[in-house]
Amino acid sequence: MTLEFNDPSIIKNQDGDERSVGFEFEFTGVEMQDAAKMVSGLYGGEVQQLSGYEFVVENTEFGKFSLELDASLFLNKKYEKVLKSVGLDVDKLKNKDKLEETLREMASTVVPFEIITPPIPLSEIEKLNDLVDKLRSWKAKGTGSSFFYAFGLHLNPEVPELSAKSITRHLKAYVMMDAWIRKDAEINISRKLTPYINEYEMDYIRHILREDYQPDLETLIEDYFEFGNSRNRPLDLLPVFMFMDEELTSQLLEEELTSARPTFHYRLPNCSIEENSWSLAGEWNRWVLVEKLAEDEKVLNQYARAFITMDEKSMFGIKKKWIKLMDRWVQSVR
Repeated sequence: MTLEFNDPSIIKNQDGDERSVGFEFEFTGVEMQDAAKMVSGLYGGEVQQLSGYEFVVENTEFGKFSLELDASLFLNKKYEKVLKSVGLDVDKLKNKDKLEETLREMASTVVPFEIITPPIPLSEIEKLNDLVDKLRSWKAKGTGSSFFYAFGLHLNPEVPELSAKSITRHLKAYVMMDAWIRKDAEINISRKLTPYINEYEMDYIRHILREDYQPDLETLIEDYFEFGNSRNRPLDLLPVFMFMDEELTSQLLEEELTSARPTFHYRLPNCSIEENSWSLAGEWNRWVLVEKLAEDEKVLNQYARAFITMDEKSMFGIKKKWIKLMDRWVQSVR
């Protein structure tokens, strides 16, 4: 039985239009050219190869799909700087294309391919099940295929409202749901050992869960950086911060590859595309729980107080007890 995609509490954005969500699939085992043809076959559009490690599918029914191999290393050609530092000028090589192909083949054993979807309307995201099924039928390898595959599924849900108050509520909801989601989703050990989904530090969680923490946008952004947060959080707020205040965020940001967009960047889930029991809907529905908690301000504040009280009274950590408490809430709203 196919799991259905649940609707979040708010299905329209602040302009009254249907909200959308983008997905980023990380996998290996299927060549990018073949994956691009799959996308075109399912959703229309024309395949274009931009380089040995980048394809796009233009003019699909949803817009442009991108397919890439490790953006930071290949798309910015950082390997050229490394090789030049040891005296090898890639531009002077007669077989430069062969070098890039060799590097791509070597990297693809541990570095995933990515399919980056355009924003998909909430009412149509179930159509992406066809892509998952197609990749699985071609024996795509996901998170659980190897200990070295710390592959993830990233969700980019459009924010329901571009306001500091709304972003803060979702942040509070997420930090309280994080431990429960990690347990329920069985986040793979390989991903836990990487720095990509580091938990928010308790000092920051205590700071933002105070009921009087109702910051304006400037304070919210400054606090995020002050407490040492980066893009390597399970809920990465840098894209929406860049969209809402690019000048301030750029001043504080020391990292690359952060684009401005009016979305949350939810990075936690596995991309266990090789498993028949794994589904996009399951990962999406866990995110929807975060939104449900965020939109019920009375319950949100109630659980925030409970978290702080439990934390203050505990000498040995509260994770197990807190997961049980959140599980009771989840069962009550499912």
